[in-house]
Amino acid sequence: MKLAFATNAFTSGRYTLQDAMRVIAREGYEGVEILADQPLLWLPSVTVAERLAIEKTLKHTDLKVSCVNGFTASGYYGDRKAPPGQQFGPSFSDSDPEMRKWRVWYTKLIVDFTRDVGGTDISISSGSPPTVDTTLRPIERYIRRESAWRAMLEAIGDVVLYAKERRVNINIEYEPGLFVGGEESAARILNAIPDHNFGLNFDIGHSYVCGEDVISQIARFKDRIHGVQVEDIGLNKETGERLHYHLVPGEGVMPLGEIFETFKEVGYAGWFTVELYNHFRHPVRVTRESRKRIKKIIKEIGGYE
Repeated sequence: MKLAFATNAFTSGRYTLQDAMRVIAREGYEGVEILADQPLLWLPSVTVAERLAIEKTLKHTDLKVSCVNGFTASGYYGDRKAPPGQQFGPSFSDSDPEMRKWRVWYTKLIVDFTRDVGGTDISISSGSPPTVDTTLRPIERYIRRESAWRAMLEAIGDVVLYAKERRVNINIEYEPGLFVGGEESAARILNAIPDHNFGLNFDIGHSYVCGEDVISQIARFKDRIHGVQVEDIGLNKETGERLHYHLVPGEGVMPLGEIFETFKEVGYAGWFTVELYNHFRHPVRVTRESRKRIKKIIKEIGGYE
């Protein structure tokens, strides 16, 4: 099993990217997911010296880059408040073509950075769906939504082609509430963009929160899963609602043993990256605890080769 940890847990302002990588290596992980957003690595302002420092730290820690996280681009707004629905920054599904164009440009920067640091995979999000205008007739709403979908596909397709020429994978991660927000929209975009370097960054917790059978989704998407995000999910004891809050693996209710066993059965050989961005107050503890718990689960299922 190739196990990595995501640096977006280290965004409290107390850690640099290099600090985060050193902690992750010290706790025994083989790989690191690098957040390409503020406060760790905002590429439009990164200096040559900073890039060299990152490469030097990767070399000294012997960490491999499991993924570069291009899911968000909140650095675009700096200290300004993002507009409603744009907390992730300008997106591929933005109604403003200039914002879509900017997102394409920034993602191409991430592609080049990924190649420079020896990585092969980038995660992206679709962005939010178009705002529903309740005054429109249903057919008009449908047309508007389909127009937004086509514009998103064109923007992502541009990035996929650019990345293919540089041997980098673009992996979309679906999340509840986004335009690509569940299994059906994920299947639709994968069918629309069949390029071999376009696939899923499959977040098992997001699939679970969507109400999906995670195990069946692994089987469904096995040929297009390029990366896996790992966390656990809890339940509201009163309502039974699956809570969209990332927990340390083993602290929630997800059948993680069965999930890892299924990945093993379908022959998945890529990275498993623990993502606990919401634990920024104590990232060192959850980095350590996550590896310990995952190793225990893997031992219980008889290993992962």
